[in-house]
Amino acid sequence: MKNVKVLEALEDGEKTIEEIAEKTGIDPMEVRRYLLRFSEQGKVESFEKEDKIYWKIKEKKPEEDEFKYV
Repeated sequence: MKNVKVLEALEDGEKTIEEIAEKTGIDPMEVRRYLLRFSEQGKVESFEKEDKIYWKIKEKKPEEDEFKYV
């Protein structure tokens, strides 16, 4: 499944959409759609570095687990 490939591409560190697309063989626009969906779900986050947008798997804070059922 393509969405799993996108997440697996981020397991070894932050990447740009282009780097994820190259690693997975998935079209960059499709990678972008998956990343935006994952971002809405709180699974990934983006940040800017050296004038590029990078994506990474979001690190959970202990308090997020504590309040997830409230």
